[in-house]
Parts: sequence; C-alpha cells; structure tokens
Amino acid sequence: MKKTALAHANIALVKYWGKRDAALNLPAVGSISMTLEALSTHTSVDFRDDLPGDMLILNGRPAAVKQEQRVGAFLDLFRREAGITAAAEVVSENNFPTGAGLASSASGFAALALAAGAAAGLPLSPTRLSELARRGSGSAARSIYGGFVEMKAGERSDGTDAVAVQLQNAAYWPLAMLILITSEQEKELGS
Repeated sequence: MKKTALAHANIALVKYWGKRDAALNLPAVGSISMTLEALSTHTSVDFRDDLPGDMLILNGRPAAVKQEQRVGAFLDLFRREAGITAAAEVVSENNFPTGAGLASSASGFAALALAAGAAAGLPLSPTRLSELARRGSGSAARSIYGGFVEMKAGERSDGTDAVAVQLQNAAYWPLAMLILITSEQEKELGS
C-alpha cells in the first residue's frame, strides 16, 4: 500500500559531536534543534511484490546506486518489523537543495520513516519513529517533531533511549531563522 509523508528540516542550536555507536547511529551527547517549517521533504513509499528491488526517485531523477542502497538498508528495518519482504518504490522530493548543508538528510529520513512505517502497516509511536529515523540520519530523529526538539543521547547499548522529544512547539519562543542559500552544489563531505 502506498503512503506519503511530509517532514521538515531542522537546524541544531546545540549540536552533538561524535557517535558512541556508529552502527546504530547513536550520538555521544544530546542536541537541541529548531524545526524549519519552510524546508520540507515529501516522500511516498509503496511496498510492491512486483518490483525486482528497491527503487528511489529523488527530486524527479533515479537516485545513485549508493543512495538507493542506503535507503534499501533503512527500509529493511521496517520490513523486518512488519514481517514483509516486498521491495519498495520510494519517490522523494525536497523543496530546497539536497545535500547542500541544509539538513536534507534529516527531513528525508524522517519523511521516509513516517511513510515506510505507514506503508508497512506498522502502528509506530512518535518515540519509535524517532528511534528508527535516527538509524538513517542522526538529525532525522529530531525531524519527527516540530518546534524545538531535544535529541537525547541515551545510555542503553541498544539505543532505544536515544530518541528525540519535543521541548516546545514552534510558537513558544519568538524566534525566526533566516536561511541564505549561497550555493546549491552538493557538499563534498556529508555530516
């Protein structure tokens, strides 16, 4: 069944540095971010038995093999939890430059988590969605929520307590963030 989701980018106000577990994408310390309502990713996921493998269309074009493999590995988390084996067609569109340092991986993996969970028929809580989104991109855990969000580093080795929580909604603090795009080129090093 095809499902669609929307998630927004976020920018860390207090940023985490380092990972305590790279395989589970667990941060060494927590972080606090502000959700950017103007920057969003719109993603559809359709698990289908007729597909030979996962397909990713990103911003209207077939994605690079490396991107498709990363998304496929992420979708495996949802397939395992739902007990399904079908490949997925993923169509994702950002309304801002992809890979240019504006947190497209955060909004992208948050939207993918939301859409994949729904398409797989999984009744996932926001906390569980945050945990799963973190596996794709550490910042994606924060993009499950709006407003001001804290990413907790957690202490458990399995990472189940390394999740984001909303501190306040967007209207709580009268803050605005100005974003100036000086280049739409993809950055050389990912974050």
